[in-house]
Amino acid sequence: MAPVKVFGQAMSPNVARVLVFLEEAGADYELVDVDFQAKEHKSPDHLARNPFGQIPAFQDGDLVLFGT
Repeated sequence: MAPVKVFGQAMSPNVARVLVFLEEAGADYELVDVDFQAKEHKSPDHLARNPFGQIPAFQDGDLVLFGT
């Protein structure tokens, strides 16, 4: 089974919360860095995951979740 993906930066408090839960659950995950200075959070690829252009976004196969 492929690891879930978390899109964001580990230093972000919201991303860190997701990572803590994944660690506690013993889940296999991949952190995909989203560079704010390069405005990657406003790129078409990221906007397809989170239409608000925020982090984190969470992907497990075809399921994509994001917070508002």
